[in-house]
Amino acid sequence: METTLTAYPLRELEVRVASADPTPGGGSVSALAGALGAALGTMVWRLTQAKGSSDLPEERLADLAVELEELAAALNENVDRDAASYEGVIAALRLPKATDGEKAARRAAIEAATRVATEVPLETARLCAQVMERCLAAARLGHAGAVTDAGVGLLMASAGVAGALYNVEINLGGLTDQTYTAAVAAEAAALRERAEGLRHEGDQLVRRRLAE
Repeated sequence: METTLTAYPLRELEVRVASADPTPGGGSVSALAGALGAALGTMVWRLTQAKGSSDLPEERLADLAVELEELAAALNENVDRDAASYEGVIAALRLPKATDGEKAARRAAIEAATRVATEVPLETARLCAQVMERCLAAARLGHAGAVTDAGVGLLMASAGVAGALYNVEINLGGLTDQTYTAAVAAEAAALRERAEGLRHEGDQLVRRRLAE
């Protein structure tokens, strides 16, 4: 059975990222950043529940932690999916191109693989934006002593959005379907704007709570 990237100890994964192999690369790291952000948000809600330091019902606190756990699980999957999607592009580029038929098949394979390599980081950006929203809530309503942890979680997820969208943009340049690329570019722009707003709001909130 093939070992997934997230099965490695973090230090070993770091070494693999630092190697000359292009995978795992920026897309995988973006997904991992989002997963770590979600883990911090989960910790804040669990600590808040343990300390009894919220007016929210215990059941709601537990649900908030579970929501972030589910987002972390999806992002951890994307650590591997992103690496696999780029390897799919490389495999398509290596297809034979000696005849017209082979050239046509190769072009179609590259287009299909590049679309997958676009959609995975786009999903990562969506998931990271959801993590940001939930870490913002944790910074606002969670245990006061963990407000900076919620803030760091939000920042990690913010980096995940930005990094994933870099990967979306570079892959869009290799696609020929203009209708598809326009729709993805529009969603990417909206996600970037949303993430920037959440990051600014989170920074202001954390600083405000620290001053209380």
